[in-house]
Amino acid sequence: MNWRNLWHLTSDSVALRLTLYAGMLAVVTSMLLLSIFYVQTASVLEAQFSRQVTATAQRLMAHFEQGGRDALIREIALELTDQVNAETEVLMLMDEKGEKLAGNALGWPFPDPLGDTGEIHHVELNGHPVEAYSVARRLPDGSRLIVGQDIRDLHQMTQRLNRLLLLAGAFVLLVTGLGAFLFRRALQQRVEVIRRTAAQVSDGLLNERVPVSRSQDEFALLTHDINHMLDRIERLMTGVRHVSDSVAHNLRTPVARILLTLRPALRPDSTQAELRQAAEFAASQLEGLGKIMEKLLQIAELESGMRRTVFSYVDFGAIVRDVVDLYSAFAEDSGSTVTLEEPGGIIVEGDRDLLASAVANLIDNALKYAGETAVVNVTLTSRSGRAILTVADNGPGIPEDKRGKIGQRFYRAGRTGEGYGLGLASVVAIVRLHSAEFRILPSAKGAVIELDFPRSCLS
Repeated sequence: MNWRNLWHLTSDSVALRLTLYAGMLAVVTSMLLLSIFYVQTASVLEAQFSRQVTATAQRLMAHFEQGGRDALIREIALELTDQVNAETEVLMLMDEKGEKLAGNALGWPFPDPLGDTGEIHHVELNGHPVEAYSVARRLPDGSRLIVGQDIRDLHQMTQRLNRLLLLAGAFVLLVTGLGAFLFRRALQQRVEVIRRTAAQVSDGLLNERVPVSRSQDEFALLTHDINHMLDRIERLMTGVRHVSDSVAHNLRTPVARILLTLRPALRPDSTQAELRQAAEFAASQLEGLGKIMEKLLQIAELESGMRRTVFSYVDFGAIVRDVVDLYSAFAEDSGSTVTLEEPGGIIVEGDRDLLASAVANLIDNALKYAGETAVVNVTLTSRSGRAILTVADNGPGIPEDKRGKIGQRFYRAGRTGEGYGLGLASVVAIVRLHSAEFRILPSAKGAVIELDFPRSCLS
């Protein structure tokens, strides 16, 4: 691998870029803090030397003011023989001509006139050249007092501090590099799990899911969303396969019937009546196919969520009353009964036409499968802040082992009657569009279907 390929590999890796950015930020921050610590420490040491030299100079000048030049000479001699800082202390008293009167320094290069601030000068102390931080004071009698301190200790402490900072910097680089490596490794492992699952799903393994970790971090939330998306994709793909199989099965029979009817009618010896009868039969079959297509398109539109944009606050009780009133008239003609119990004033957010269609499908389904003298009870109640619609009939009911398939396209649970098995499928699609729940309740007799809608805050 050449350098260009390596550069493209590293520049395209988000994990590596994040690692480098985090590492660089940590190193720069650490170096900045160490630099500030070094400058502050050096400043404190220099200030300590300055205070020490200034205090000694003030003390010696106080002796001069009390006892004159002789007292100052005696105090300097005492300072040099008390074994306190004897090797680093610099003291010298010169007369007005620059001749040395007392002290332990030689070759003093002080300028004239003297300044009040301390400076570093090269002097000879006890026969050895040294660097000394010193201050000079001109006394009232014209003599000059020089007080200083050998800064070898300051240099040694500064060198030790430099070595300490270098070691600290190396340690920071090592820890930062190790942390960056572990960070990149952890990030890459978490991303690799998602990529591996995505690759398996793209290869057709729709039941694969990203393993869920115990921690509730950002990756756990992302994993939950991805798995939810994969569940949705699997349901849609399963639905598409089921719809394709069901459409093929349900279209094949009507088409075969049409062909079997039209072919004999197309014989030269067919009568006008036979041709008309065949055409009417083909038209009725094609009309049924058109209804199937219309229902399938409606369900597809509902599942896509497009109708959610026209939602508004509607009186659910009024919708249910209108539908029940419509079916009650038809039910009386066949000896059936449709009753309603609802308190009124239940407001939900949704599409009025779709809600009416869902209620109508449930009542129509109940009347159809309950048979003659059917009794259908429709109940609308409010429970725990939700709107509950229940449609119960006195028919044969739905076997427990088949309830899980209710709502699938073209599925009729083996019950007799006309239809294509799309009524309850459209009800389920409408319920999901309204963020509601479709439930089949256990019942000793008949079928009981419950729709659970979230109520509006306006109710």
